[in-house]
Amino acid sequence: MREGNLDFDFGRSWKVLKYDGNGGFYKTKMAANVEPTKAVDFLCIPQNQQPLLLMEAKDFSLGVPHREKFDHVPMAVAIKARDTVAGLVGGSHCASDGSERAFFTESRRKLNSPPRVVFFFSDLGTPLRREPRRALQARDVLLKQLKRHLSWLTRNVDVVGLDDYSAFVSDLTIRNV
Repeated sequence: MREGNLDFDFGRSWKVLKYDGNGGFYKTKMAANVEPTKAVDFLCIPQNQQPLLLMEAKDFSLGVPHREKFDHVPMAVAIKARDTVAGLVGGSHCASDGSERAFFTESRRKLNSPPRVVFFFSDLGTPLRREPRRALQARDVLLKQLKRHLSWLTRNVDVVGLDDYSAFVSDLTIRNV
């Protein structure tokens, strides 16, 4: 599945929906009828006892946004998670496509435990753009703010990049395209 300049290959241990993709429930029902509404990029159902995974991906390879915009990233991700959880409930009842409705129903069942929210970024710490120490500080600040904004939903929040995503999300391969 593609998001920006990145290709996400979720292995067999996941059922995945590109939630904000064209033609699906989010675009045809949620976004068409509720303005403004936001969505995470991927809804991921693990085939084991792990919690539902909501993943938002940002590609900063063309440059990290201005600080003012960058400071809004944690709140934007929290709003996307909130609206996506609402969409799961609505989709499990109202999605026109039967397979999509089944996916939402299974996702909703996974919400018996708090979901996991992962913010994936590409190139936040590119040496040409930030020195490593500043990149780590930016990452720590992102994680702290995300955890604060998502505390109403879950404590299971991660900020991951190309260098370490495999330690946080198993059976996933990400490539630049």
